[in-house]
Amino acid sequence: MAVAWGLAQRKRRREFLQQRANTIAQHGWYPAPVNPWLAEVTGRLFAKGRPSEMFAGDFRGQGLCVLEYLYTTSNGKTTQTHFVHIIAVNLPVALPPITVSQDSTLKRAFGNDIELESQAFNEAFRVDCEDPRYATAVLQPRLMEWMLHNPALQWQIAGNALVSWAYGGFTVPDVLARLEAMAGVIDRIPPFVLRDYGT
Repeated sequence: MAVAWGLAQRKRRREFLQQRANTIAQHGWYPAPVNPWLAEVTGRLFAKGRPSEMFAGDFRGQGLCVLEYLYTTSNGKTTQTHFVHIIAVNLPVALPPITVSQDSTLKRAFGNDIELESQAFNEAFRVDCEDPRYATAVLQPRLMEWMLHNPALQWQIAGNALVSWAYGGFTVPDVLARLEAMAGVIDRIPPFVLRDYGT
């Protein structure tokens, strides 16, 4: 019984991957070698693991990569494998790092969260950045409002890329929706930030 269930699961997985590959090709995206830089960024966001598949392409004239990544955690008795996927979209310039993630009681207990002028934003998101002035410049009111309308979006500026992540394997509709939300972030980064902080 367990063997039959396992074979059925593998067959469903193969069918899902084939269907996803066909949909990806329709958008002009293609399988690509894993980008070591993106795998390193993912390892810093989660834990050291291994990249699985990567696809590259274009979105609104900017290069993009979608990476699936696996890592394991252990409590000393059991080990669990986690699947995540990362989407990276090129920015016009490289910018200093900043991470905006969903806030939680656990996150509040550790580290320094930058408080901004919107209380609703502060309650929903955590901002990690070494330079509070830069964080305030990036997260101006229009961008904070955009984030409040896209509460599931978590992102990081890593060099010349905006990176977003979610748990589990990716589906093309989810990636397209997140790309639209990420484009909204990019569109709301003030021009003076690109000019004054960009390299």
